[in-house]
Amino acid sequence: YAEKLERSLRNGEKEAVAKMLIDINNNQRQEIREPYRIRYGKELIEALDKKFSGDLETLIFALMETPLEYDLKQLKGAMKGLGTDENTLIEIICSRTPDQLRAIRAHYEKKYKKPLEAEISSDTSGEFKDLLVALVTGSKDASHDTNDQQAKDDAARLFADGKGKFANSKDGSYFLKILATQNQYQLRKVFAEFEHLAGGSIEKAIEKEFSGDLRNAYLTIVRASTNKQRFFAHQLFNAMKGLGTRDNDLIRVIVARSEVDLNLVKEEYKALFNKTLEDHIKGDTSGLYRDTLLGICQGNAH
Repeated sequence: YAEKLERSLRNGEKEAVAKMLIDINNNQRQEIREPYRIRYGKELIEALDKKFSGDLETLIFALMETPLEYDLKQLKGAMKGLGTDENTLIEIICSRTPDQLRAIRAHYEKKYKKPLEAEISSDTSGEFKDLLVALVTGSKDASHDTNDQQAKDDAARLFADGKGKFANSKDGSYFLKILATQNQYQLRKVFAEFEHLAGGSIEKAIEKEFSGDLRNAYLTIVRASTNKQRFFAHQLFNAMKGLGTRDNDLIRVIVARSEVDLNLVKEEYKALFNKTLEDHIKGDTSGLYRDTLLGICQGNAH
């Protein structure tokens, strides 16, 4: 495979290279790197870098990373330089599992010589910062245990919280205490009890009570706990709606879910937006970049 790739790279056959990379899975892509380096005395990534540019290069690079490495680079990139890309921070930190977050935190510090929570703290503030730090430092319950009585009590606390009584308490809201610590199965019970009590969804309450990044982070936790595929369908839609495409967001979701649940994300997409994900991508992107994205979407069909 390394030989075929090198031949296509030498001949400048970008389509062939892109197709080869999406025809195999992430593990197989990792396995080519070493034989390629031994055989040609250079890194495959460098060879790809010389041939590709723009959004297509970003996509090819994303495919070449392990899922963990990719999350690390996305988080680092979100906090680099001036301005923070909160959307990326929220998506990764609020939708990954406790096990994934544990790995992200350990490897981030190893790779960048700085604790992830320290970088987050210097880039964000207020309850938004407290929430992200709580999640990356492992406050989330990793078990599947649920407790009906606790769900009732917590729903009542959130309902009272939503009335603004605790909004100014120095410890942050009950939303922080509950959404940052409980597992998704327990949270689903809390949300159901909340709806019962409030006569409206927890999402509506969050939209009313919070604003900006904090609101988006809480909504992400709710949506990712309730229906992860629907959450990612929304992320894809948001990346393409309006003028201009947020290509990094589009690439991140498609690559990150490509070997997990992209087929289910596509089903949710169609149900939500009456349009297939593929059609939306066709209308929003072009050239080999578009074809490669479509190839990844198709790739999960078999």
